[in-house]
Amino acid sequence: MKSRSLAVLLCCFGGSLIATAACATQLYNNGPIVTHPGAHVPSGDVSLTQDVTYPGATAMGITAGPDYRLADDFTVPAGHYWTVDGATLFGYQPGSGDAAFTDARIIIWQGFPDGFGATKVFDGSVSNNLVSSTPAAWRTAESFGATTYSNEERRIKELLLAIPPLVLAPGAYWIDWQLKGPLATERVFTPPVTILGQPATSAGGIARRKCPTPVPEGDSECLNTPGTWVLFRNGFAPYLVDLPFKLQGTDVIDRIFKDGFDTVPTTP
Repeated sequence: MKSRSLAVLLCCFGGSLIATAACATQLYNNGPIVTHPGAHVPSGDVSLTQDVTYPGATAMGITAGPDYRLADDFTVPAGHYWTVDGATLFGYQPGSGDAAFTDARIIIWQGFPDGFGATKVFDGSVSNNLVSSTPAAWRTAESFGATTYSNEERRIKELLLAIPPLVLAPGAYWIDWQLKGPLATERVFTPPVTILGQPATSAGGIARRKCPTPVPEGDSECLNTPGTWVLFRNGFAPYLVDLPFKLQGTDVIDRIFKDGFDTVPTTP
């Protein structure tokens, strides 16, 4: 589920056709997690795992730390130049309630993460990029039965990260992240993009998880692939899923350059 914000298009195309148009807003949204707005009892949104409707689709979340990493792709469209200054990620840690996450680190790559010829255009792995951790939707499952809309074991946190202004020219990129929750040594998870009535949310099977070395006991998916990026599915079902994230910043459309009469904006 790859989508750009409509707000960006309305803002930028509202400018002059012969001048550079720019707006500070949400640049990119990789897909939703809320399936039932306001449905949680006593309050809050619900992000529902459809494990009864789609047997085997049991992925409540994909391990995102503290030793694992996750990655998914995004594209800056032709004729656009993004200045990215923030990112929003999502995570939960079972049993931690509303307690805030403590650490989030991201890398933005041009090329597949850690791949041959890939370039780190932003390396946020050496310091904590987390600005805020805000309680969001509850992650639950159809199989919870009577407690589906009241279960409070998995409170998703919306995590805002700061990025020093980063200019991205048109092209394909990857965002790669690692999270740490309130219980510092315990696993944390990112919920997959979740759409009601749709078991698969990734057409290309792009999103990946990097297994740690050594592989934690009981992780069969990583058993034969320590230290490498692996494809994941929605639980035991064959459905591929995307990962939710958002990018914030400024979208510049150089209309003159698009018509072939100007130079490309300077990039790092």
